[in-house]
Amino acid sequence: MQKISLFIIVILLNYSCGIKKNIIDSDSSTTPKRHFFIDNNFQLDYSDKKNWAFRSDLDDFNDILPKNYNIKADTMFNVSVFYIHPTTLYNSTSWNADTSYFQENQSINLCLENQLSVFAGITKLYAPHYREMHIYSYTDTVNGYKAFDFAYQDVLSAFQYFIEISEHDQFIIASHSQGTNHAKRLISEYIANDSDLLNRLILSYLVGMDIAKNELPIPLCDSPDDLNCFMTWRSFNDLYYPNNWKFGENFHSTNPINFSVDTRWSAKHDHLGVLFPNQRIGLKKSVSAMNKLGLVWVRLPNNIFINKYKSNSYHQADFNLFWTNIRKNLQSRLSLSKL
Repeated sequence: MQKISLFIIVILLNYSCGIKKNIIDSDSSTTPKRHFFIDNNFQLDYSDKKNWAFRSDLDDFNDILPKNYNIKADTMFNVSVFYIHPTTLYNSTSWNADTSYFQENQSINLCLENQLSVFAGITKLYAPHYREMHIYSYTDTVNGYKAFDFAYQDVLSAFQYFIEISEHDQFIIASHSQGTNHAKRLISEYIANDSDLLNRLILSYLVGMDIAKNELPIPLCDSPDDLNCFMTWRSFNDLYYPNNWKFGENFHSTNPINFSVDTRWSAKHDHLGVLFPNQRIGLKKSVSAMNKLGLVWVRLPNNIFINKYKSNSYHQADFNLFWTNIRKNLQSRLSLSKL
């Protein structure tokens, strides 16, 4: 049983939903054509269910919950989540995904299982498809921004439709990686300009990207019980300073085990479990984390086998490593607010 757990954590650290920064250097990826061009330059109709990866009025949340998670004690709150998935487009000659990319997309399905599932059964879920930009866009500031802007217009349209059909006043924004880039823009440019929307946005999980101080019109959550604020973290190996990510005193981070913003290591006994790619939770009390200069350092179990596969970056497991802690903390926040 121990060998099986070790094997699964190796898979987790390498193949969970998300991207690695060096994916664009991989021989298996293809890059877009030289100049930005859109083949499907039309506005998506978000009343069409095909343009949603998940919608609570159309899909069953039990399909994405971990197989060994006991939901019986959980409560459904009067809150909806708008989730923006990370980059999954690596192999394409186009700068943006087209709508055919939405069909039976296993990469996006993994994102639902590994990330969106943390909110399943306690909130209503809305996860739009959008014509995401190619991962290569991060290295091309001219064509890449055009691709980013095109993708963002889909996110904005989806959010506007979400606001129309959501049965709840209060909502949460959750995102990862490219999704967080879009979420930051959505909050800053659209939600912040509507006082009603801003008041209804009770929490934001802006994960996997740097967020500078004073960058957003909403505050960082200072304590495990705060509302009307945001949380953010980027997971790296213990004491690793990344050379291709922004960090420093001017950047925010949240400890996703105890949801504090101090710089102390969390206790292992506070860690409630890892969500593995086989949709099972395990290895409770196995991980500790600490904030440092806008980064979250992670200590995994000290095992000879695991040590061989440890990575400098755990970006792809930003939700998985802390899945149960994220979920339990959210339930605590919402219970205290009596939503």
